[in-house]
Amino acid sequence: MRARKFLIFPAVVVAGGLLVACGGDESNGGGSATGEGAENGVVVQMDGESREDYLTRLEEAAIEEGTVTYYQSAGDEELQAIVDAWNAAYPDIEFEPVSATSGTILERALLESESGNVRGDVYGGGAGDQAALDAAGALEEYRPVNEADVIEEFKMDGPYIAVGTLTFHPAFNTTLAEESDLPEDWMGYCDEDWRGKLAIDQEGGEWATGILSGMGEEDGMKFLECLAGNEPRLVRGSTNRTELLASGEFPVMLDGYGHRIWEFEQQGAPIRGQRPSPAPLPVVLDMASIFADSPHPNAARLLMEFFLTAEGQQVFLDQNKPGTLTTQEQPYAELMEGAEVTVLGPEEANFDEGFKIFADLFLGGGAPAL
Repeated sequence: MRARKFLIFPAVVVAGGLLVACGGDESNGGGSATGEGAENGVVVQMDGESREDYLTRLEEAAIEEGTVTYYQSAGDEELQAIVDAWNAAYPDIEFEPVSATSGTILERALLESESGNVRGDVYGGGAGDQAALDAAGALEEYRPVNEADVIEEFKMDGPYIAVGTLTFHPAFNTTLAEESDLPEDWMGYCDEDWRGKLAIDQEGGEWATGILSGMGEEDGMKFLECLAGNEPRLVRGSTNRTELLASGEFPVMLDGYGHRIWEFEQQGAPIRGQRPSPAPLPVVLDMASIFADSPHPNAARLLMEFFLTAEGQQVFLDQNKPGTLTTQEQPYAELMEGAEVTVLGPEEANFDEGFKIFADLFLGGGAPAL
């Protein structure tokens, strides 16, 4: 659910550098879900009620609301896949996506929460965004009944759910380097021989957070500082970086997305993910949450449930992204073999510190960018 493309589907106006919704549905309160099994217009699961019966009632209430509005920063292909899957499952509930870059959509969500003019229902974004929204009191607690099918390590304590994962891997151009040339640990990339031959994301705060969390602050800082001294190329965007690696712009990138590396490998591109990855291998969660005072609370809950169904998860699996359900197979198990992962959930990782350290080390020194 990350991309740098800027798409806005509903009408918006720009004010003060932020996107502010105008028009739209002013309703709030969840339609006519009343009586037993409902609280303040929102369907709740009754004692002894089966999952299927609860979800049926929730869908009926969501159909009455008629719309669900989804804030996120997905790329075109993934977003369209979500829309298509939702429309196939719930043709009577309009899916309204509102998309922008991750920073812009987060600012919009925080502004709406602060002003009390909430227009979105569900927020899709990484752990850092979710932690910021939670800290601002912008989220409402909801535990989906379908969360029973989620892998234990991906069950969240806060007001959000994990819907997928993104893994960061070193990868190399097979015409410029041999796998035997690659160091077995991260510190090996600090060797002088790698100066000017490495690439990382220009917006690599999440990866840096994973390194600090997995290695510990002292060892993680030591590595990041010496890596900065080796003058890596700063290249924005995972796909762009992987394409440039395949074209021979540099021998190694240190933080490619696993699903993207795997796609290029399967297509016969001259790249290969390092196996096994040095420890730690950072894993970032794709997550979803419900806005407090959401205009369509029943539809919001139904979307959260949908993300944790086989149909909802297939959206991510079709793009080689690992899901979070116990019934799913890892799309690129070969690339993960032997990896020691560090899962970056909102409770486990200090994203503010990781982003600041990355900016201080890599963006303040004038490293070359593409």
